[in-house]
Amino acid sequence: MERILSKDEIAELLSAVKDGTLDTELESSDEDYSAPARTVSGFSLVQNKSQSATRLANFDIVLDAFARNLSFSLSNRLQRAVSVLRESISSMEYETLIHECSNHELYGIISLDPLKKNGLFIFDASISFAQVEIMLGGVAEHAGDIPRRGMTTIEVNIIKDVIKEGCLELNKAFSPIEPLEADLVRVESNPRLVTIVPSDTEMMVASFRVKINEVSGLLRLAIPYSSLDPIREKLKSELGASTPGGQWRSHLVQEVEEMDVSVAARLAKITLTVRDILDLRVGDVLQLDCSPDQPVAVLVEGKAKFSGLAGLRDGKKAVRVLERSKMRR
Repeated sequence: MERILSKDEIAELLSAVKDGTLDTELESSDEDYSAPARTVSGFSLVQNKSQSATRLANFDIVLDAFARNLSFSLSNRLQRAVSVLRESISSMEYETLIHECSNHELYGIISLDPLKKNGLFIFDASISFAQVEIMLGGVAEHAGDIPRRGMTTIEVNIIKDVIKEGCLELNKAFSPIEPLEADLVRVESNPRLVTIVPSDTEMMVASFRVKINEVSGLLRLAIPYSSLDPIREKLKSELGASTPGGQWRSHLVQEVEEMDVSVAARLAKITLTVRDILDLRVGDVLQLDCSPDQPVAVLVEGKAKFSGLAGLRDGKKAVRVLERSKMRR
């Protein structure tokens, strides 16, 4: 540890600087000028990008539920096998998102009541045109058949119903967390007309791979993080991030408790050869090496779990459970 200057030493140092007896300029050398310039990267103390994409615990469960629901919905609408799979969850500024998507995408601006601000559904041109082609009676089996142009007004109106259906599926996915009333505001094909938040707003961008037969493309769901931050605690509590297993464990326990299992009581068992079994006739008596009062084994799914006594109750055959079996069968 370096020595700390005393009060007198500090006073002498300041006096020397004031009198000019101490040179305060740093000595320069040729090496300093020849060294390459270093770039300085900015860092925001308000928004930490590296943590933004992961700060919504369990939000991937909501997105996966949305993907499943949308798969069924599009399959029924198009009468085709449609798969929707989540690929990634990323964080980026709104301006960067729009710049990346400026390639004939279709933008569905959606309201997210009661969450603040609007969100976006962004369809790749491939899946947008494929859906239009199929709903108009075409095939659209290959990605090479997709036009490389913006969509016409008629084509946009056809896709509107698909986006509205996507809003309904989003509401279902959010229902365990927050009653959401997502709805389509308008559809745009020109990215310059899509301005829902300031350009530097941080967005949660979930990318889904949509496959319609042989045609594949991306569907992006973009929501401002400022809209999702208020539900962070609900995501933890409702989907069980605070305890291992959480809500999923309770669902599993409930399902297991309601399962049907077979239960049987066995007094004894004997071993016979195949010849003995073939020689059996009506009226033959099989000897058991046990007495009628001997405890029976209570089998659950073929495994001995309890021992009990056979008898009658209300005129019906019954078994009274005595104890848990320690035998392994």
